[in-house]
Amino acid sequence: MRAEAGQNRSGQGRAAEGKAGVSVTGLAGRGVGEAAEARQRPEPLGGLLKAARVGPDGHPAAVRRVLVWLGRAVGGSARIADDGGHPNGHPKPPASAPAPGTPDTALLRAVAAGSPRAAVVAEPGRYLRVLALGGERPHPVLVVTRPSPYDETAASLVAHAATVLELLLGAGDAEAQRRRLAEAGSGVRLSVLQLLMGGEVALAQRTMAGLRPGLLDAERAVVLVLESPAAERREVARACEGLLAGRALVVRCPADDGHVIIVAPTPPAPFTPADTAGTAEGGADGGVEAALREFVAGRDGVFLGVSDRHPLSRVAAGYDDAVRSLAAARLMPGRVAGHRAGVRLAEVVDAGAAAAWAAGFLRPLGAVPAQDRGQLTATVRLGLEFTAVNAARLLGISRNTVRARMDRAAGLLGVDLGDVRDRAALDLALRFLDEAPGPGRYEGRDGGGQDGRDGGRATGGDGALADVGLWRLLDAVPVRVWARGLLAPLRTDERDLLRTLRDWVGENCAVEPAARRRGVHPQTVREHLRGAEGLLRRQLVAGGSGLHEVVLALTAAAGDPYEAPCGVTSGWSARGDRAPVTPSCPATVHP
Repeated sequence: MRAEAGQNRSGQGRAAEGKAGVSVTGLAGRGVGEAAEARQRPEPLGGLLKAARVGPDGHPAAVRRVLVWLGRAVGGSARIADDGGHPNGHPKPPASAPAPGTPDTALLRAVAAGSPRAAVVAEPGRYLRVLALGGERPHPVLVVTRPSPYDETAASLVAHAATVLELLLGAGDAEAQRRRLAEAGSGVRLSVLQLLMGGEVALAQRTMAGLRPGLLDAERAVVLVLESPAAERREVARACEGLLAGRALVVRCPADDGHVIIVAPTPPAPFTPADTAGTAEGGADGGVEAALREFVAGRDGVFLGVSDRHPLSRVAAGYDDAVRSLAAARLMPGRVAGHRAGVRLAEVVDAGAAAAWAAGFLRPLGAVPAQDRGQLTATVRLGLEFTAVNAARLLGISRNTVRARMDRAAGLLGVDLGDVRDRAALDLALRFLDEAPGPGRYEGRDGGGQDGRDGGRATGGDGALADVGLWRLLDAVPVRVWARGLLAPLRTDERDLLRTLRDWVGENCAVEPAARRRGVHPQTVREHLRGAEGLLRRQLVAGGSGLHEVVLALTAAAGDPYEAPCGVTSGWSARGDRAPVTPSCPATVHP
């Protein structure tokens, strides 16, 4: 076997004799006089340029096309080999059967290390050119094989193709690096969202500081949820990032493949009527909502739900608002809805009595160590709104952890989270809890109070103990007016949707028992529920706070909670009240 190599890329130079009659020399460079050779050779470069064009299939496909073109152009084959002599991306052949056209392994490793950067090997019936590509070690190695010696035209083709391959490989590496950085940034943003969902504001701010300094320095934020077809979500998220230019945290929702979550921090602003109805267009959220409204208007199949302004520690509540708004947006011509569709229960109930009831109801949670209490309540809030699987994805924990925390809270509070009425009571208590300042929120005004099962007792200003039960809160005239207004759209439907909804809730949201009570087919009940969702602009079948609010409204509108379909359970009555009514067919709303 005889091998030849030149000191430069045109193949000229001195030869050095190796052992056993093998002659190997290094090629110091390629392409001396390449322009002149390209003008003289008959083979046009059009085929190379066409093969090197990067299309939707990316840089690796362009590299493969250039290798195929080069092999045909020189009348042989071309490949990029690893330092073991085997083509990259292909199975390695057995040691006893070396790949045809593969140079000596030691030579290949030397070229990959850059010493020499190129070599030629001549054997009977086989001639190889081996070239290192790129500037980083170990180099990718181009191996070109043909059955006859290389003339100037063939050598020039190899040199041109090697230059193009270097560019393609470098661009491919840069694109892969860009994708890795983008995915890493996406992972950091998801982690920040999960920290905010869990109420870990300080840790979320420190984590976000390395990616977007100062973004989460505001005290409050608006949460927006964009819904699009799942296949378009990545493109929608990328468009939102460009549109918002670092003014908001944009995250692909880990719980829903069609959702993009946007957390838009808001600077301090004076209280105005617009604040009570959500952010004004182009207002406190720095124009994020206005920009997203325009985005939705210009793109079919996309919907937007917008929350009220919430403290950063209550991003989970903002997400809840935005998801509820999204249900309404699906029914609106503009495909955008803000959270405030009407007066909320918290605005009409007696604030002092509500705070006293919530403090007594949640008092057992005060036994949980302070460092664990925030995680527990954050998990319970999301567990009341979503399935255990989705809550786990939003928090970045396992679903078993979610279920364990939910069970722990239920055991402490003495509630049955398989009962929609208990879920509604707990959801409302947690909302009232957010309005009560100070460390005594779990203990009532003086740290005393009955347990959550009895609804709680709070000490008034005169020091006297006052029994407080949820049904007493709902029995107030302003609350009844609110409830009847909320349910009024159901009375406009001749199918008597209100009765179906009352029977369905009375059977703990079980369709078949409700159908038997109503005297209709189960499919009729399902159709009535879908109709009620459209009229109320709330999701009911999927559960969550929209359903909880309707449960409370049904109770209040009936006048006497014990005659209502949603009879009392734990937390609904104060000490001395009548025994709670047990549902006839309990069912778990959220697995």
